[in-house]
Amino acid sequence: MASDTGEHDGESPERSGGESGDLRLLAETLKTRSRSQISTRTHHFRRETPTSDENQSDVDASPQSPVAGVLHDSGTNELTLAESELILSPFINACSSGNVKIAEPALDCIQKLIAHGYLHGEADPTGGPDAKLLAKLIESVCKCHDFGEEGVELLVLKTILSAVTSVSLRIHGDSLLQIVRTSYDIYLGSKYVVNQTTAKASLVQKLVIVFRRMEADSSTVLVQPIVVAELMEPMEKGGDGDGTMAVFVQGFISKVIHGMDGVLNPGTPVGSNAGGGGVHDGAFETKTSTVESTNPADLLDSTDKDMLDAKDDDMDVQIGNKLRRDAFLVFRALCKLSMKTPSKDALADPQLMRGKIVALELLKILLENAGAVFRTSERFLGAIKQYLGLSLFKNSASTLIIVFQLSCSIFISLLSRFRAGLKAEIGVFFPMIVLRVLENVAQPNFQKKMIVLRFLERLCGDSQILVDIFLNYDCDVNSSNIFERMVNGLLKTAQGVPPGVATTLLPPQDVTMKLEAMKCLVAVLKSMGDWMNKQLRIPVPHSAKKPELADSIPEIGNPPIENGTANEHEPVESSDSHSELSSEVSDASTIEQRRSYKLELQEGISLFNRKPKKGIEFLINVNKVGNSPEEIAEFLKNASGLNKTLIGDYLGEREDLPLKVMHAYVDSFDFHGMEFDEAIRVFLRGFRLPGEAQKIDRIMEKFAERYCKCNPKAFASADTAYVLAYSVIMLNTDAHNAMVKNKMSADDFIRNNRGIDDGKDLPEEYLRSLFERISKNEIKMKEDDFAIQQRQSANSSMILSLDSILNIVVRKNYEENQTSDDLM
Repeated sequence: MASDTGEHDGESPERSGGESGDLRLLAETLKTRSRSQISTRTHHFRRETPTSDENQSDVDASPQSPVAGVLHDSGTNELTLAESELILSPFINACSSGNVKIAEPALDCIQKLIAHGYLHGEADPTGGPDAKLLAKLIESVCKCHDFGEEGVELLVLKTILSAVTSVSLRIHGDSLLQIVRTSYDIYLGSKYVVNQTTAKASLVQKLVIVFRRMEADSSTVLVQPIVVAELMEPMEKGGDGDGTMAVFVQGFISKVIHGMDGVLNPGTPVGSNAGGGGVHDGAFETKTSTVESTNPADLLDSTDKDMLDAKDDDMDVQIGNKLRRDAFLVFRALCKLSMKTPSKDALADPQLMRGKIVALELLKILLENAGAVFRTSERFLGAIKQYLGLSLFKNSASTLIIVFQLSCSIFISLLSRFRAGLKAEIGVFFPMIVLRVLENVAQPNFQKKMIVLRFLERLCGDSQILVDIFLNYDCDVNSSNIFERMVNGLLKTAQGVPPGVATTLLPPQDVTMKLEAMKCLVAVLKSMGDWMNKQLRIPVPHSAKKPELADSIPEIGNPPIENGTANEHEPVESSDSHSELSSEVSDASTIEQRRSYKLELQEGISLFNRKPKKGIEFLINVNKVGNSPEEIAEFLKNASGLNKTLIGDYLGEREDLPLKVMHAYVDSFDFHGMEFDEAIRVFLRGFRLPGEAQKIDRIMEKFAERYCKCNPKAFASADTAYVLAYSVIMLNTDAHNAMVKNKMSADDFIRNNRGIDDGKDLPEEYLRSLFERISKNEIKMKEDDFAIQQRQSANSSMILSLDSILNIVVRKNYEENQTSDDLM
């Protein structure tokens, strides 16, 4: 340390010497004297005969005293914890003094202690005394950014980047989150453009380090400096015409990275992929994979304080591997920061939305460069579904174009690299983000529509993604037709606004959109041709993939994605390296069969929703439903898109087949151990009771018989259950119908049910409890899919799913001037 001068490597040119010159000289003297004292005061703690069977850490020196400290000299001598604290306390106090002239040289000393490897151990407030001491040191450094002074901000950034980069000082948990948040706050709050750019670049560099270490499961993995020029936004470059700021920030990052203990790779800085990511594609790649469990918490009430909450009582962060825990916490924190919504006055101001924008940019970089662990681990997939999913919900409706554009970029990364594990989520976000904008032909937001069309042009150039979308959604009876809707939307856009329809588009805009839509359609046809050539083993030399779209796409030879799961033990392979397609789902004829199956099933459902008996007959004839009562009952119970009222009408028929189906339907329920009202709730969840008294009578009589068979000791006979069921339904209507003015009391309910148990009364406590539960919690039928579907579209072939529900809400409530909170 003594050989290092006191100059500031990251200081701006105008800050030098001056008033703090004497303090710098004093700091250098203190550093030189401290090093001498470390050598002279600790040599007598050395062990005379080190044993060969000791377990030594790969980064910590061997223990030299009963209570090891965190300060080391030359990697061989170490102070006790008390001595370490004695030396570090003045630095901590100086940083917390509130005096910039005292804090600045202290920061300089701390940075050099870290850079030269004199601090060893883990900084984590939840650790032991040594970890807490280091965490307190890091905390004192982070607080110095409050001075708002240019040189101090740069020193803070330099020190915390050195801390994250170091392998002898390892930053975990809350300390890591505090470092991330400090860089984020300097980016947002600094008055100096150079410091803002430096803070953003150092944030990206920290992410590269954290996630690369997580992927490699090692704190000593090689890391290279990022390319700052490719990270800078156009407006940042605008004030840097001669490139001096980019050179300065690049030098700042590179000097810190190159100086860390000789461990990190001092090679050529890496480039970025896909426009300004700042890191090379595959920066976090390793062959490591893992399977973990996850249960992400709801983020609707997230606050700034939550961002720094990494306590282990949170089930989300109980991860044994600290490197993966750190990556998880940082990813979750970025998702939370991306959801922060400033005042409504700031919603259209990019400067006031900079915090949200930079968080989205960082998430985009992470996803574009995600490695195998990130892409396949249940822990991280769960975080994407909950945290990133909620962020996309909130930001995809933003009126600020840059926020919408970043949301689209994040979604394309999910579609390209993560779709094997996110089938359900992509089925929601594709209609919400892409189709909602694409299908608005007459009065779209021109900028958003062009963003979506360019997104689709890239997407349509990859035949594998298109086939996967068609196979997993348009050929899945439980999903809506995403591919069909996409192509129809492109066709309508290419045709332009219909004559006589009012439009907000200017003629040049209309022409531009027609051209972009036509390019997409041509790309679709070309991709499908290329895919068919692969099926026929015809070489296609001109079918080069666009590398920026995806390098991690599941093969069509794999089984179709089911319920958002895939083989999470193996990294997802690139679409550029497909083996010969031999699976049963890989050939066109099989896909055609699956699509035909879905179309015929939809036709039968549509017919059922007009004439139930004819619909069942059609489905039996085309072999979509078996002809036994049990198979028909299972179809009525589980199929999507059926009109619940017509199911009830069909079950109440007295003809032979419907009657047998109704018996099979009721017998399919297991009411063992259920309270009577809970059994009714479960039973009535799948259909609406018909209006005719005779039909209701047949259905409820069978229900009473089934309940008593499952619970033989509940009542004296099935007649009791039959009468009580009617009474419960009447109470439910009475209690929850606004038209009923004079509500039934508990005593009225008890009096109405006297003598129904073969002449005896049911226990008063039982009836009173039943009354209370029904009065507080209405018995409701599950949402009538068909009713919603009718409101949504006259297209009877569309089966309802979650994305359809979202589209209804969006179409009803979404206006260009609405905020994302309003939409949520």
